[in-house]
Parts: sequence; C-alpha cells; structure tokens
Amino acid sequence: MNNISLEFKEEISLLCALITGQTCMGDIYPRLKPEHFDSKPFGFVYEASVNLYNNGIPMDLTLLEEEMRRMDPAYYNEINGIDAVKDYFGLVLDGCNVRMYADHIIEGFQRRKFSTLSTEMRAKAVQYNLSMKQILEDTTLKMQQISCVGVDNSTIRQVSQIGEEVIAKHERMLQQDVHSVGLSTGLKGLDEIIGGLLPGEVPCIGARPGQGKSALALFIALQVAMSGHPVYFITLEMSLEQLYGRILLSLSEVSAANLRQHGLTVTEIEAVRNLNKTKLAELPLYIDYIPSARVEDIRSKVKLARNRNQCDLVVLDYLHQLELESDANNNHATTLGFAIKRIKDLAIEEHIPILLLSQLNRDIEKRTDSKDPRMSDLRDSGVLEQAADIVIFINRPEQQGKTKDVNGESLAGIGFLKVAKNRNGSTGITRFRYNENMTRLSDY
Repeated sequence: MNNISLEFKEEISLLCALITGQTCMGDIYPRLKPEHFDSKPFGFVYEASVNLYNNGIPMDLTLLEEEMRRMDPAYYNEINGIDAVKDYFGLVLDGCNVRMYADHIIEGFQRRKFSTLSTEMRAKAVQYNLSMKQILEDTTLKMQQISCVGVDNSTIRQVSQIGEEVIAKHERMLQQDVHSVGLSTGLKGLDEIIGGLLPGEVPCIGARPGQGKSALALFIALQVAMSGHPVYFITLEMSLEQLYGRILLSLSEVSAANLRQHGLTVTEIEAVRNLNKTKLAELPLYIDYIPSARVEDIRSKVKLARNRNQCDLVVLDYLHQLELESDANNNHATTLGFAIKRIKDLAIEEHIPILLLSQLNRDIEKRTDSKDPRMSDLRDSGVLEQAADIVIFINRPEQQGKTKDVNGESLAGIGFLKVAKNRNGSTGITRFRYNENMTRLSDY
C-alpha cells in the first residue's frame, strides 16, 4: 500500500474493518454514503454492506457477495465480485480509526465536489447573460449542500413528534398494566428507589471484591430476560462456562461443589439438560466474552446485537477491564472518561440502559471506621461520579463480621444496596436476601 494514495488506503481500511467485523456499520452510517467513496468498486461493496445492515443481517462474506450480485450482476462480474477488496483484508491497520477514515472519505468527497463547483463557477463568471446575483445565489446554495455532506439529520425531531412517542409509550404501559417506565431489576426495594433501568441511562454497580457485583448484575440480567426483554451480557473477566455455571446455580438445585470441583451426578446432569432444553432455550439472554475489549469493540457489538433485536439491556462486567487507548497527551482518568462518554453516547443512541460494574479503591480496606462504601471509594471516582446516572453500592455486613444490626436483628444472608447517586430520582438504601453462595437473591 506504499505506492497508492492515502484516500485509497483509508477507503480499503474502512471496508476491511467492516467486513472482518472490527467495527460496526452503526458507527459510520448513515453519515457515510456509498457515493462518498472515490473508488466506485469500493462504494459498491459499501452499499451492499449497508443493505445487509438495514435488513438486520450480520456481516458475512457469502451473504455480502450475494447482495452485490443481486444489486447489479453485470457490475459484480466486472469488478470480479468481492475480490475487488479481498486482496487487502490483511492490511487494515486499526479498526478504532474507522470513524476518522469515514471523516476523511467524506472530506475527500467534499473536496472533489468543491473542485467541480470551482470549475463550473469560473465558466459561469464569463457568461454575461447570467446576472451576478443569480451566479452568487447558485454558488451559495451549492456551497451549503457541500458543507452539509456527511451530516446526519435523522436525529433532528420536531418536539411534538417526541411528545407523540412519549404518549404512545405510556398508553402501552396502561394497556399492559405496567407500573414502571424502566426495566425491573427484580428487587422491589431497588425499583422503588430508581424506578427500574431506564433507556439512555448508565447505572453503575460498585463493590469491594467478593461482595457480589457480578452476582447482582447476573441476577438483574436474568430477571429482565425472564420478563421477555433481550439482554446482552458482556464479560471481560469471566469465561462463558463460569457465567453459565452461575446461571445454573441460580435456576436449579445443582450442587455448587459438584459443579465447580467434583463433577455433576447423573441426576444433576439430567436436570441441567432439561433446564437447558426448556427454560434456558427460550430465555433471551445473550452472553459474550470479549478479552482485551476496546470501547469501540463494545459499541460495534452492541449496535449489531441491537440490530438483531438481541438487546434491550447491556451489562458490562466490568469497566476497569476495558483496554483503553494509550495516549501520551492524556492521563488515565481522561482516557477512561472518554471511554465512559462513548458508552453513555451508545446508551442514548440505542435508547437502552447500559449497566456498568466497577471496583472500589483498596483504601476502603484501610479505614478504621465504617467500611460502608462512599462515592469517593469508587475506583476513578471523579470520572465515574460525573458520568454515571446511578451509582449503587453493595454491602454485606456479614462478611465484615457483623452478625446483627443496630436493632439486634440477624444480618445472616442480608445485604444492603445503597443508591448513592441518582441523577433523575431519589437516593436511599434497601435490603435484599442472598443464599450462601450468592447465587440466589430475593426481596428482603
């Protein structure tokens, strides 16, 4: 690629990133259109990719070729099908630069349009049968059209249109006898404080190691999925088998020791098989293990899952396992802040809640007074406190050796959820019950 133009490199890099799954169409479309490509074959491949995306079909080379052939069989044969880009698949440099590539491709299109306009205006300038007023008005209009290339106007809404959607949503709630705008967490006490998980919001669960962040998140995911809403659970730390094991322990009578150490009995295997074929087979819960995930990887995967109707809630376990972009000009907090903002943008764009899990600072263990979590205990607290819409802390006093509360009541199997921040509602504390392995949770 050393002897070809930068524009060609960026166009082929963008297509390679799309086709190989390093990025998602939702990050660049509808801003970038097929006609923006300088290379006609590349624009043709991109148009076929857009068609797959709009029809909710995941990117696949065979399906992409079929779509290209359907669109224009003659041109498909002329460019030798997918081979127009296939030879360059190994040359994509960085999928994270796709948005920048799209910006540059749009800018290149604008430059070509401006060059054509300049030639046209020079010709008109010596046509004395045209008034200067007419020439200037025509030039201004075309300049405005060029400046608006790549601007996505689909997000602009007249206020009454928004109102109609809000009214329709509340009418559906009345018809379905639903009493909360948000998705229920499965814990009434928590729902009463936060109103459920609301579209466009980013709640955050924080806790010390071993307090049950993943357990609470998985419980919420199961409750939402069992209510009929698809959940996309992204784990950056736990294997798929480990997560499946936790699901089994929460929905069956399988022994935790047998599952994790000794092996299941014949009876337990049969019980798991039945559960898998019945309840789990119908559960809209989708689990993905993404090691060394970057925030753009998360965005691409969520947009694709959303396009497949597999995602009304995203759970990200956990935030500090994200691979942040290294930047000599920015510190860790700035880089993390950008990543969280991209996640928040995603929640708003896709109109879904995204539940984040976060660690606490180790300093909480050094405190000699109360070890009840505070906002300042959040790891990278300044960034998270600003970005998260809701912050929920888990506290299990039993693990700190506390057996009774101030009223002398037993704290065995009793946990506390502290809503320390709620941007759009109230804060407070609620209790919940849990079993020995923290695999089953219930209302207090």
